[in-house]
Amino acid sequence: MPQLPLAGTDTPRRVPAAVPLDRFSRPLRGTFPLGVVALCVVLGRLLGSPLAFLYLLPATAALPALGRAGAPQVLAAGAAALAGVPALGWGQPPHLVLAASAGVLAATALTGRAVSRQRHQATRLDDLGRLARVTQAAVLPRPPESVGGVRLDARYLAATPGATVGGDICGAERTRFGVRLLIGDVSGKGLDVVSAAAETLHIWRELAHHEASLAGIALRLDTAVTRVHRSDGFVTALLLNVGDDGRMEVLSCGHPPPLLVRRGRATWLAGLEPAPPLGLLRLAGDRCPTAVLRPRAGDWLVLCTDGVAECRNRQGEFFPLAERVTALSVLEPEAVLDTLEDDLARHRGASVRDDAMLLLIRPPVREEPDVRGATSRTE
Repeated sequence: MPQLPLAGTDTPRRVPAAVPLDRFSRPLRGTFPLGVVALCVVLGRLLGSPLAFLYLLPATAALPALGRAGAPQVLAAGAAALAGVPALGWGQPPHLVLAASAGVLAATALTGRAVSRQRHQATRLDDLGRLARVTQAAVLPRPPESVGGVRLDARYLAATPGATVGGDICGAERTRFGVRLLIGDVSGKGLDVVSAAAETLHIWRELAHHEASLAGIALRLDTAVTRVHRSDGFVTALLLNVGDDGRMEVLSCGHPPPLLVRRGRATWLAGLEPAPPLGLLRLAGDRCPTAVLRPRAGDWLVLCTDGVAECRNRQGEFFPLAERVTALSVLEPEAVLDTLEDDLARHRGASVRDDAMLLLIRPPVREEPDVRGATSRTE
Protein backbone atom coordinates (compact mmCIF):
# COMPACT_ATOMS: atom_id res chain seq x y z
CA MET A 1 0.00 0.00 0.00
CA PRO A 2 1.57 3.34 -1.01
CA GLN A 3 2.22 6.07 1.52
CA LEU A 4 1.76 9.80 1.21
CA PRO A 5 4.86 11.99 1.69
CA LEU A 6 5.19 14.33 4.63
CA ALA A 7 5.51 18.03 4.12
CA GLY A 8 7.97 18.61 6.95
CA THR A 9 8.08 18.93 10.68
CA ASP A 10 7.10 21.70 13.01
CA THR A 11 7.61 21.43 16.72
CA PRO A 12 4.32 22.15 18.51
CA ARG A 13 4.09 24.60 21.32
CA ARG A 14 2.04 23.80 24.36
CA VAL A 15 -0.62 26.27 25.36
CA PRO A 16 0.34 28.04 28.59
CA ALA A 17 -1.97 27.26 31.45
CA ALA A 18 -4.64 29.84 32.07
CA VAL A 19 -4.33 31.95 35.21
CA PRO A 20 -6.90 30.63 37.72
CA LEU A 21 -9.66 33.13 38.35
CA ASP A 22 -9.49 32.25 42.00
CA ARG A 23 -6.06 33.91 42.23
CA PHE A 24 -7.60 37.36 41.93
CA SER A 25 -10.03 36.75 44.79
CA ARG A 26 -7.53 35.41 47.29
CA PRO A 27 -6.36 38.85 48.55
CA LEU A 28 -9.98 39.74 49.27
CA ARG A 29 -10.24 36.74 51.58
CA GLY A 30 -7.04 37.45 53.53
CA THR A 31 -5.53 40.53 55.13
CA PHE A 32 -6.42 42.87 52.30
CA PRO A 33 -9.47 44.46 54.03
CA LEU A 34 -7.40 45.00 57.18
CA GLY A 35 -4.72 46.71 55.10
CA VAL A 36 -7.32 48.96 53.46
CA VAL A 37 -8.67 50.01 56.88
CA ALA A 38 -5.16 50.75 58.12
CA LEU A 39 -4.47 52.81 54.98
CA CYS A 40 -7.68 54.78 55.44
CA VAL A 41 -6.79 55.58 59.05
CA VAL A 42 -3.25 56.69 58.17
CA LEU A 43 -4.30 58.80 55.19
CA GLY A 44 -7.25 60.29 57.04
CA ARG A 45 -5.03 61.50 59.87
CA LEU A 46 -2.13 62.60 57.68
CA LEU A 47 -4.34 64.53 55.27
CA GLY A 48 -6.53 65.96 58.00
CA SER A 49 -9.71 64.61 56.42
CA PRO A 50 -10.82 61.75 58.67
CA LEU A 51 -14.50 62.08 57.74
CA ALA A 52 -13.79 61.46 54.05
CA PHE A 53 -12.14 58.13 54.87
CA LEU A 54 -14.63 57.33 57.62
CA TYR A 55 -17.35 56.99 55.02
CA LEU A 56 -15.21 54.42 53.11
CA LEU A 57 -15.21 51.91 55.97
CA PRO A 58 -18.60 50.32 55.11
CA ALA A 59 -17.28 49.68 51.61
CA THR A 60 -14.20 48.05 53.12
CA ALA A 61 -16.41 45.69 55.12
CA ALA A 62 -18.08 44.63 51.86
CA LEU A 63 -14.81 43.66 50.10
CA PRO A 64 -15.14 39.90 50.82
CA ALA A 65 -18.24 39.81 48.62
CA LEU A 66 -15.95 40.29 45.61
CA GLY A 67 -14.03 37.08 46.34
CA ARG A 68 -14.86 33.51 47.25
CA ALA A 69 -14.87 34.25 50.96
CA GLY A 70 -16.39 32.45 53.90
CA ALA A 71 -18.03 33.58 57.12
CA PRO A 72 -14.69 34.00 59.00
CA GLN A 73 -13.34 36.34 56.33
CA VAL A 74 -16.56 38.39 56.34
CA LEU A 75 -16.47 38.74 60.12
CA ALA A 76 -12.77 39.63 60.05
CA ALA A 77 -13.34 42.36 57.46
CA GLY A 78 -16.30 43.73 59.43
CA ALA A 79 -14.31 43.74 62.67
CA ALA A 80 -11.40 45.54 61.01
CA ALA A 81 -13.71 48.18 59.54
CA LEU A 82 -15.51 48.61 62.86
CA ALA A 83 -12.16 49.04 64.63
CA GLY A 84 -11.30 51.82 62.20
CA VAL A 85 -14.41 53.82 63.13
CA PRO A 86 -13.13 55.15 66.48
CA ALA A 87 -9.67 55.71 65.02
CA LEU A 88 -11.10 58.01 62.35
CA GLY A 89 -14.07 59.28 64.33
CA TRP A 90 -12.10 60.53 67.33
CA GLY A 91 -13.07 64.12 67.89
CA GLN A 92 -15.86 64.02 65.30
CA PRO A 93 -19.60 64.57 65.96
CA PRO A 94 -21.08 61.52 67.72
CA HIS A 95 -23.95 61.12 65.28
CA LEU A 96 -21.49 60.76 62.37
CA VAL A 97 -19.51 58.14 64.24
CA LEU A 98 -22.69 56.22 65.04
CA ALA A 99 -23.81 56.45 61.41
CA ALA A 100 -20.47 55.06 60.22
CA SER A 101 -20.68 52.22 62.76
CA ALA A 102 -24.21 51.39 61.63
CA GLY A 103 -23.04 51.43 58.01
CA VAL A 104 -20.22 48.99 58.78
CA LEU A 105 -22.59 46.63 60.63
CA ALA A 106 -25.15 46.79 57.83
CA ALA A 107 -22.48 46.19 55.16
CA THR A 108 -21.12 43.22 57.14
CA ALA A 109 -24.59 41.69 57.50
CA LEU A 110 -25.44 42.14 53.82
CA THR A 111 -22.04 40.81 52.77
CA GLY A 112 -22.47 37.75 54.96
CA ARG A 113 -25.85 37.06 53.41
CA ALA A 114 -24.49 37.54 49.88
CA VAL A 115 -21.50 35.30 50.55
CA SER A 116 -23.74 32.62 52.03
CA ARG A 117 -25.97 32.65 48.96
CA GLN A 118 -22.94 32.64 46.69
CA ARG A 119 -21.45 29.59 48.38
CA HIS A 120 -24.82 27.82 48.32
CA GLN A 121 -25.14 28.45 44.59
CA ALA A 122 -21.56 27.31 44.01
CA THR A 123 -22.30 24.07 45.84
CA ARG A 124 -25.40 23.50 43.73
CA LEU A 125 -23.46 24.20 40.55
CA ASP A 126 -20.75 21.74 41.60
CA ASP A 127 -23.39 19.09 42.26
CA LEU A 128 -25.04 19.76 38.90
CA GLY A 129 -21.65 19.66 37.20
CA ARG A 130 -20.84 16.26 38.69
CA LEU A 131 -24.28 14.98 37.70
CA ALA A 132 -23.81 16.32 34.16
CA ARG A 133 -20.40 14.65 33.83
CA VAL A 134 -21.77 11.32 35.04
CA THR A 135 -24.75 11.60 32.70
CA GLN A 136 -22.58 12.54 29.74
CA ALA A 137 -20.23 9.65 30.43
CA ALA A 138 -23.20 7.27 30.55
CA VAL A 139 -24.69 8.63 27.31
CA LEU A 140 -21.45 8.60 25.28
CA PRO A 141 -18.81 6.59 27.16
CA ARG A 142 -15.19 6.79 26.08
CA PRO A 143 -13.36 3.56 25.17
CA PRO A 144 -11.29 1.77 27.82
CA GLU A 145 -7.49 1.86 27.85
CA SER A 146 -7.19 -1.67 26.44
CA VAL A 147 -9.54 -3.97 24.55
CA GLY A 148 -8.40 -7.42 23.47
CA GLY A 149 -4.75 -6.43 23.42
CA VAL A 150 -5.41 -3.19 21.52
CA ARG A 151 -4.32 -0.20 23.60
CA LEU A 152 -6.34 2.99 23.21
CA ASP A 153 -5.99 6.64 24.21
CA ALA A 154 -8.63 9.24 23.37
CA ARG A 155 -9.04 13.01 23.68
CA TYR A 156 -12.17 15.06 23.06
CA LEU A 157 -12.51 18.82 22.57
CA ALA A 158 -16.12 19.94 22.58
CA ALA A 159 -17.29 22.97 20.64
CA THR A 160 -19.58 23.83 23.56
CA PRO A 161 -17.63 25.08 26.61
CA GLY A 162 -17.92 22.72 29.57
CA ALA A 163 -19.40 19.87 27.55
CA THR A 164 -17.82 16.42 27.42
CA VAL A 165 -20.12 15.01 24.74
CA GLY A 166 -21.29 16.19 21.36
CA GLY A 167 -21.51 14.90 17.82
CA ASP A 168 -18.21 12.98 17.84
CA ILE A 169 -18.33 9.33 18.87
CA CYS A 170 -15.86 6.50 19.34
CA GLY A 171 -16.15 2.96 20.60
CA ALA A 172 -14.27 -0.28 21.04
CA GLU A 173 -15.75 -3.77 21.39
CA ARG A 174 -14.10 -7.17 21.71
CA THR A 175 -16.08 -9.64 19.59
CA ARG A 176 -15.68 -13.14 18.15
CA PHE A 177 -14.58 -11.47 14.90
CA GLY A 178 -11.83 -9.47 16.57
CA VAL A 179 -11.63 -6.06 18.19
CA ARG A 180 -14.08 -3.70 16.51
CA LEU A 181 -13.32 0.04 16.59
CA LEU A 182 -15.38 3.06 15.56
CA ILE A 183 -14.76 6.78 15.33
CA GLY A 184 -17.38 9.01 13.80
CA ASP A 185 -18.88 12.47 13.46
CA VAL A 186 -22.64 12.97 13.54
CA SER A 187 -23.94 15.89 11.52
CA GLY A 188 -25.94 18.60 13.25
CA LYS A 189 -25.71 20.85 16.28
CA GLY A 190 -27.21 21.13 19.75
CA LEU A 191 -28.82 18.53 22.00
CA ASP A 192 -30.44 16.69 19.09
CA VAL A 193 -27.04 15.62 17.77
CA VAL A 194 -26.10 14.23 21.19
CA SER A 195 -29.19 12.02 21.20
CA ALA A 196 -28.52 10.88 17.64
CA ALA A 197 -24.86 10.20 18.43
CA ALA A 198 -25.75 8.10 21.48
CA GLU A 199 -28.25 6.01 19.53
CA THR A 200 -25.82 5.56 16.63
CA LEU A 201 -23.11 4.34 19.00
CA HIS A 202 -25.54 1.96 20.70
CA ILE A 203 -26.61 0.45 17.37
CA TRP A 204 -22.98 0.04 16.31
CA ARG A 205 -22.18 -1.83 19.54
CA GLU A 206 -24.91 -4.35 18.80
CA LEU A 207 -23.92 -4.77 15.15
CA ALA A 208 -20.24 -5.19 16.06
CA HIS A 209 -21.07 -8.47 17.82
CA HIS A 210 -23.35 -9.90 15.13
CA GLU A 211 -22.13 -8.76 11.69
CA ALA A 212 -19.18 -10.74 10.32
CA SER A 213 -17.86 -7.98 8.01
CA LEU A 214 -17.27 -4.26 8.27
CA ALA A 215 -19.29 -3.76 5.11
CA GLY A 216 -22.24 -5.51 6.76
CA ILE A 217 -21.96 -3.21 9.77
CA ALA A 218 -21.79 -0.16 7.51
CA LEU A 219 -24.86 -1.14 5.51
CA ARG A 220 -26.92 -1.88 8.62
CA LEU A 221 -25.76 1.38 10.20
CA ASP A 222 -26.65 3.24 7.02
CA THR A 223 -30.24 2.04 7.33
CA ALA A 224 -30.33 2.95 11.02
CA VAL A 225 -28.95 6.44 10.42
CA THR A 226 -31.72 7.26 7.95
CA ARG A 227 -34.21 6.26 10.65
CA VAL A 228 -32.50 7.87 13.66
CA HIS A 229 -31.57 11.16 12.06
CA ARG A 230 -33.65 13.68 10.23
CA SER A 231 -33.99 13.34 6.47
CA ASP A 232 -30.77 15.26 5.73
CA GLY A 233 -28.70 13.81 8.60
CA PHE A 234 -25.63 11.65 8.08
CA VAL A 235 -22.64 10.25 9.94
CA THR A 236 -19.05 10.15 8.75
CA ALA A 237 -17.37 7.11 10.27
CA LEU A 238 -14.22 5.01 10.22
CA LEU A 239 -14.73 1.32 11.01
CA LEU A 240 -11.84 -0.96 11.95
CA ASN A 241 -11.47 -4.63 12.74
CA VAL A 242 -8.28 -5.88 14.43
CA GLY A 243 -7.89 -9.65 14.12
CA ASP A 244 -6.13 -11.95 16.54
CA ASP A 245 -3.17 -12.16 14.14
CA GLY A 246 -2.77 -8.35 14.14
CA ARG A 247 -4.35 -7.92 10.72
CA MET A 248 -6.35 -4.69 10.48
CA GLU A 249 -9.25 -4.07 8.14
CA VAL A 250 -10.37 -0.48 7.60
CA LEU A 251 -13.53 0.97 6.08
CA SER A 252 -14.06 4.71 5.65
CA CYS A 253 -17.53 6.19 5.25
CA GLY A 254 -16.68 9.76 4.28
CA HIS A 255 -14.22 10.00 7.19
CA PRO A 256 -10.58 11.13 7.31
CA PRO A 257 -8.21 8.14 6.88
CA PRO A 258 -6.01 6.86 9.70
CA LEU A 259 -2.61 8.36 10.30
CA LEU A 260 0.01 5.57 10.40
CA VAL A 261 3.07 6.23 12.56
CA ARG A 262 6.00 4.02 11.58
CA ARG A 263 9.64 4.51 12.56
CA GLY A 264 9.03 8.03 13.79
CA ARG A 265 7.22 9.19 10.65
CA ALA A 266 3.48 9.84 10.35
CA THR A 267 1.73 9.41 6.99
CA TRP A 268 -1.92 9.29 5.99
CA LEU A 269 -2.93 5.76 5.04
CA ALA A 270 -3.15 5.59 1.27
CA GLY A 271 -5.11 3.15 -0.88
CA LEU A 272 -8.27 3.54 1.21
CA GLU A 273 -11.16 4.34 -1.09
CA PRO A 274 -13.86 6.10 0.95
CA ALA A 275 -17.53 5.26 0.69
CA PRO A 276 -20.19 7.95 1.20
CA PRO A 277 -21.15 8.83 4.80
CA LEU A 278 -23.60 6.63 6.65
CA GLY A 279 -27.10 7.60 5.62
CA LEU A 280 -25.92 8.28 2.06
CA LEU A 281 -24.48 4.90 1.00
CA ARG A 282 -27.27 4.55 -1.52
CA LEU A 283 -25.49 7.23 -3.59
CA ALA A 284 -22.72 4.68 -4.27
CA GLY A 285 -25.00 1.69 -4.73
CA ASP A 286 -24.20 0.37 -1.24
CA ARG A 287 -20.56 -0.20 -2.24
CA CYS A 288 -18.25 -0.41 0.79
CA PRO A 289 -14.57 -0.80 -0.17
CA THR A 290 -12.14 -1.83 2.54
CA ALA A 291 -8.37 -1.81 2.96
CA VAL A 292 -6.20 -4.31 4.84
CA LEU A 293 -3.09 -3.46 6.86
CA ARG A 294 -0.66 -5.63 8.80
CA PRO A 295 1.07 -3.32 11.28
CA ARG A 296 4.73 -3.75 12.10
CA ALA A 297 6.25 -3.84 15.56
CA GLY A 298 6.17 -0.35 17.05
CA ASP A 299 3.50 0.96 14.66
CA TRP A 300 0.59 2.95 15.98
CA LEU A 301 -2.27 4.86 14.41
CA VAL A 302 -3.94 8.20 15.08
CA LEU A 303 -7.60 8.56 14.15
CA CYS A 304 -9.36 11.91 14.14
CA THR A 305 -12.68 13.52 13.27
CA ASP A 306 -13.38 16.44 10.93
CA GLY A 307 -12.89 18.86 13.81
CA VAL A 308 -9.17 18.01 13.61
CA ALA A 309 -8.68 17.24 9.91
CA GLU A 310 -10.57 20.36 8.78
CA CYS A 311 -9.54 22.68 11.61
CA ARG A 312 -8.37 26.09 10.36
CA ASN A 313 -6.83 29.02 12.18
CA ARG A 314 -7.67 32.67 11.57
CA GLN A 315 -5.35 32.71 8.55
CA GLY A 316 -7.25 29.79 7.00
CA GLU A 317 -4.39 27.32 7.49
CA PHE A 318 -5.24 23.68 8.23
CA PHE A 319 -3.96 22.05 11.39
CA PRO A 320 -0.83 20.06 10.30
CA LEU A 321 -1.65 16.86 12.17
CA ALA A 322 0.84 14.60 10.34
CA GLU A 323 3.72 16.99 10.94
CA ARG A 324 2.78 17.43 14.59
CA VAL A 325 2.57 13.67 15.19
CA THR A 326 5.91 13.11 13.45
CA ALA A 327 7.57 15.67 15.70
CA LEU A 328 5.99 14.09 18.80
CA SER A 329 6.48 10.43 17.89
CA VAL A 330 9.36 10.03 20.37
CA LEU A 331 7.02 10.74 23.29
CA GLU A 332 4.71 8.37 25.11
CA PRO A 333 1.24 8.13 23.52
CA GLU A 334 -0.43 9.90 26.43
CA ALA A 335 2.02 12.79 26.16
CA VAL A 336 1.47 12.89 22.40
CA LEU A 337 -2.28 13.34 22.81
CA ASP A 338 -1.89 15.87 25.62
CA THR A 339 0.37 18.02 23.45
CA LEU A 340 -1.83 17.62 20.38
CA GLU A 341 -4.86 18.65 22.41
CA ASP A 342 -3.14 21.84 23.58
CA ASP A 343 -1.73 22.58 20.14
CA LEU A 344 -5.10 22.07 18.48
CA ALA A 345 -6.79 24.38 21.00
CA ARG A 346 -4.19 27.04 20.23
CA HIS A 347 -4.56 26.57 16.49
CA ARG A 348 -8.32 26.91 16.35
CA GLY A 349 -8.52 29.67 18.95
CA ALA A 350 -11.80 30.96 20.35
CA SER A 351 -13.83 30.61 17.15
CA VAL A 352 -14.68 26.93 17.61
CA ARG A 353 -17.36 25.59 15.30
CA ASP A 354 -16.96 21.83 15.52
CA ASP A 355 -16.18 19.14 18.05
CA ALA A 356 -12.80 17.45 17.73
CA MET A 357 -11.69 13.96 18.73
CA LEU A 358 -8.35 12.15 18.63
CA LEU A 359 -8.00 8.39 19.08
CA LEU A 360 -4.57 6.76 19.32
CA ILE A 361 -4.43 3.02 18.62
CA ARG A 362 -1.56 0.64 19.39
CA PRO A 363 -2.50 -2.71 17.80
CA PRO A 364 -0.89 -6.03 18.76
CA VAL A 365 1.59 -7.49 16.25
CA ARG A 366 1.88 -11.27 15.97
CA GLU A 367 3.06 -11.92 12.41
CA GLU A 368 5.55 -10.65 9.84
CA PRO A 369 4.56 -7.27 8.41
CA ASP A 370 2.81 -7.06 5.09
CA VAL A 371 0.56 -4.42 3.57
CA ARG A 372 -2.02 -5.11 0.90
CA GLY A 373 -4.08 -2.75 -1.16
CA ALA A 374 -7.77 -2.03 -1.06
CA THR A 375 -10.52 -4.46 -1.98
CA SER A 376 -14.18 -3.84 -2.65
CA ARG A 377 -17.04 -5.53 -0.86
CA THR A 378 -20.78 -5.20 -1.02
CA GLU A 379 -23.10 -6.90 1.40
